[in-house]
Amino acid sequence: MDNPDEVLYEVKDRVATITINRPQARNSLNAGVIAGLSSMLDRAMAESEVGSIVITGAGGKAFCAGADLAGSFSRDKSFLGQHEERGHFARLLFKMNRCKKPILAAVEGYCLAGGLGLCLSADLVVASDDSQFGLPEIQRGLWPYIVTAVLIRNVGRKKALELCMIGERISAAEAERIGMINSCVPKAAFKERVEGMARKLASFSPAVMGLGKESFYAIADIEFAAAIEYLKSQLTLNTQCEDLKEGIKAFLEKREPKWQGR
Repeated sequence: MDNPDEVLYEVKDRVATITINRPQARNSLNAGVIAGLSSMLDRAMAESEVGSIVITGAGGKAFCAGADLAGSFSRDKSFLGQHEERGHFARLLFKMNRCKKPILAAVEGYCLAGGLGLCLSADLVVASDDSQFGLPEIQRGLWPYIVTAVLIRNVGRKKALELCMIGERISAAEAERIGMINSCVPKAAFKERVEGMARKLASFSPAVMGLGKESFYAIADIEFAAAIEYLKSQLTLNTQCEDLKEGIKAFLEKREPKWQGR
């Protein structure tokens, strides 16, 4: 990674917070940031004390404004070199999809272009009410190709095409209305909402959370009969988890469960 300070990592209360730390560049994506995000995700996935992951941007004015255009289209890089770098971003989004731990995007300010792809690749999204979302690529002579893969899985087709074709920003309230994000909250309540949701996600059985998340995304791309059959097998697998027995026992004994992740 070019600059290790461009992506920060902290664990508190079983929550790993990964922060894009380029506020002077609206937390835009460059090769170092993409590599750092990927590396920190690997770290969070490997650490047993981490129950949930938060991805956010430093400074409070931007979650991520997309690719660093000066670096992404630099003439100093070869055509194939630039192509390979874009592959790193695609693999990052895929890694987030396959991560068995829940990922929460905490959005303040601008969430644009590749930043929107990063946001939508998280499982849940909480945004402050002053946030703005959009895909301005068309205004620069580009189409948001890689982001389309996650966009169309989170937003209806007509709205998804409008965002791609028009390139205008929408408010956090509108993003919540169309189902792009989970919550639009007042700026003053933003930090508390993010921390509360992240702790809640981290409080459940990591084994069951991992199985459930994997099954949710798996059925998104298969037909109904195959989905039902697959989910039946996953239910049977879940019933063999020790954490299920602990959850039932804790309920009957009127106490909080002590998850073992098995």
